[in-house]
Amino acid sequence: MKLNKIIIVCTLIAVMLCVSLFTLAGCSDSTPDAIKDNFTNLAKSGSFDKTSGGQGDSVVFDFGKEVTLNTLVLKEKSGTVTSFRLYADDSDEAFYGNDFIDGYRYCSFDEITLSSVRIEVLQCDGEWKIDALEAYDIKSTDKDDNFRIMSYLTVDSALYLGEECAQNLAVVTQFNVFGTLYLDKDGNIVFRDYEKDGQTIDGKQALNYALQLVRKYNPQAKIVATILGNKDFYQDGMDVEQRHTSAMDDNKDKLISNVLKIIEEFSLDGISFDYEYPHKLKSYIVYKSFLKDLDAALPEGKLLTAAISDWQLGVTMFTKNDLKILDQIEVMAYDSFDERGNHSTFYKSCYEILDKFRSKGVDMSKINLGIPFYSRPVDGATFWGTYKDVAEQISPWENSYTQPYTDLDGKEYPPLSNYYNGIQLVKDKTCYAVDSGVGGVLIWHFACDSPDPDLSLMQTIAKVVQSRK
Repeated sequence: MKLNKIIIVCTLIAVMLCVSLFTLAGCSDSTPDAIKDNFTNLAKSGSFDKTSGGQGDSVVFDFGKEVTLNTLVLKEKSGTVTSFRLYADDSDEAFYGNDFIDGYRYCSFDEITLSSVRIEVLQCDGEWKIDALEAYDIKSTDKDDNFRIMSYLTVDSALYLGEECAQNLAVVTQFNVFGTLYLDKDGNIVFRDYEKDGQTIDGKQALNYALQLVRKYNPQAKIVATILGNKDFYQDGMDVEQRHTSAMDDNKDKLISNVLKIIEEFSLDGISFDYEYPHKLKSYIVYKSFLKDLDAALPEGKLLTAAISDWQLGVTMFTKNDLKILDQIEVMAYDSFDERGNHSTFYKSCYEILDKFRSKGVDMSKINLGIPFYSRPVDGATFWGTYKDVAEQISPWENSYTQPYTDLDGKEYPPLSNYYNGIQLVKDKTCYAVDSGVGGVLIWHFACDSPDPDLSLMQTIAKVVQSRK
């Protein structure tokens, strides 16, 4: 018994050391090679007039010549800036704005010609220090043609698809249909039933109807379906991890056979797993072995994808070789709160997360970067606000919106800041993904977007992808 405890403690220490070393190695705050090697840094010969200041102060970067650019990289050591604007030369009209700079901020905008840029700090938590700037005029590269716009689509919302969302449906290249397929401990696939207009719809019928609507509005899009294991349909007494392990280990062959039947029956382009999350070493071993065997059994051309978080990278979890099994990696870059309580900022939930995968040697063309079309309150409560409900109130250059809310337990909260991803932040994340060689973006989830093309985040993403071609 003591020996087992010693082994467990040593294993935990080793894992912690690996995570610590990996974290240090993965946060260099440097621009990816895919950008540096393909585009000239136009700011190399320029200089700042100063590098620090307080709220309301500005810093000017002089390029020393006239340059044309559409991207700026800003780096702030202090991490105190909470709102800033960019101005060209002596103009009083900003051409860009957003909230945080932090260690690395990618600012994308329409092409502009200038000799200097003024960075005005509207708000900050203390003295700021902006000591680095890069500038690029990003054009198309050969990597952009197959960039994926993947959106999760819950069956609940798919049952109500109509003409009002036809424009948004048309720009999606791949739908991940979510919330109707579940596994049980014996390796069976269970269909969840639905309520629509006061009537119960059989799960199979609901999925069929949802797929018909998707194909009606976007016949070219690929369709992948997610299988979940987080519901106890038959009072099996198991938790999520135990249920997955039972289905994927003792009943692996049966589950694989049932997955293949589902793909064929519904003419799916692939299958996905959203297993949140294995915690035990054995569970990871079982999960990875199952994915490997399922991949070998899939018909040629059918996709195998899975939702993976950045903290799941490691020798006892997913290694680079393990992830080679997957055709796509759905990186859940949201619900990842920073020290201010914001759940999906550029630095933490785009730059840092992608840097971790990149430094681990993962094939970045397989990654779909998660972008939330919803909010979380800064206190981390169980509330998920919907972007379309506040789209008209949020400035394109802002992401925070103060609103009252009710959590999943029915507790009501007074107005509190909720962090969304506004139009500019979504543009910046998408530009960074395209420019740095990431394979695509994923949206959670389709029904949260505004149908207004001027406010739609989906249309924002589509315009970025088109502009980079």
